[in-house]
Amino acid sequence: MSPKPKMTSALLLEEKDRLATSVTKQLYDVHPQWEQRFGEMGRARCMEDTMHHIDYLAEAIRYESQSLFDQYLQWVENVLFARDIDTADLKRSLEILNQAITLHFEDSSEIRSEVSGYLVRGIECLGQSSLEVSSWLKPENPLHEEAQRYLELLLDGRRREASHLINVTMMKGYEIPEIYEHIFQSTQYEIGQLWQQNKITVAHEHYCTAATQLIMSGLYQKIFSGKRKGATMVACSVQDELHEIGVRMVSDFFEMDGWDTFYLGSNVPISNLTEMLMENKADLLALSVTLPVHVCKLESLIARIKGKKELESLKIMVGGYPFVIVPGLARRIGADATAPSAREAVKKANSLLNF
Repeated sequence: MSPKPKMTSALLLEEKDRLATSVTKQLYDVHPQWEQRFGEMGRARCMEDTMHHIDYLAEAIRYESQSLFDQYLQWVENVLFARDIDTADLKRSLEILNQAITLHFEDSSEIRSEVSGYLVRGIECLGQSSLEVSSWLKPENPLHEEAQRYLELLLDGRRREASHLINVTMMKGYEIPEIYEHIFQSTQYEIGQLWQQNKITVAHEHYCTAATQLIMSGLYQKIFSGKRKGATMVACSVQDELHEIGVRMVSDFFEMDGWDTFYLGSNVPISNLTEMLMENKADLLALSVTLPVHVCKLESLIARIKGKKELESLKIMVGGYPFVIVPGLARRIGADATAPSAREAVKKANSLLNF
């Protein structure tokens, strides 16, 4: 009988440092010129990248989802391609990792077979998808021109003009949910993709995100002015998840629907989170995760919250990239529901709680 996926995943993570050290050494043995070309920093980066590979591999095994690993590898492949880095090195590092795992777990054929299966299939997926990516700013977007102009202004550092554009768009009769969906959301996706394509820096990405959050704050007087429905929602990102603008948008959609919302951002201690839920008699907790390697943290958080007798009636909704690519993942980690968009999240929550 094959060992349980969670056990295999845990064993793999326990040996992560040793495996990454072995893979890095072998890669530098194959490419001795790297030592002079990249120095110690290059070796450290190689080690770090290998540890990321293992993290995503372990998470894919834990949730029995090959697609989690394949999607990660294709993302890495696109990042390397955009930076003129030979993608063959990625394949070679995975092959060496497979060899290292075979040697390291030589006493357990079941673990070797299970882990190797994911790695082999992951290697096979490389080169299978187009390395050219399409824009998120699509012509069918009803606010296509406004979204393009908004992004141009932010990338040019003209936040005030971007804010003015949003005000003008609203004066034309467009509602805040439309602004969120067709301008803020689409441009945030595009910004992430531009970084992936090496067309903007991390600094650009952070500036655009911070500017959008500030502009969103300027709309709160209208967002918080609607009729209340007597429902309460608390929203936050899971620990170490820095991508929090998505769950903030979700929180605002609930607020616009008449919910009383408490948006907590990221890295909220579990004790403070449970206190907030109990103090405000929350009906719903919305949790967000973008990186697949954080799903296990989300599962642990949900288990701890559901273990509180005082919160037994609380419903938990999760969202983010991993739940889009792995059907049924939300239920498997203990959540009550998931939704692909903020608008759908509101509909599902209202149905779930009969509001």
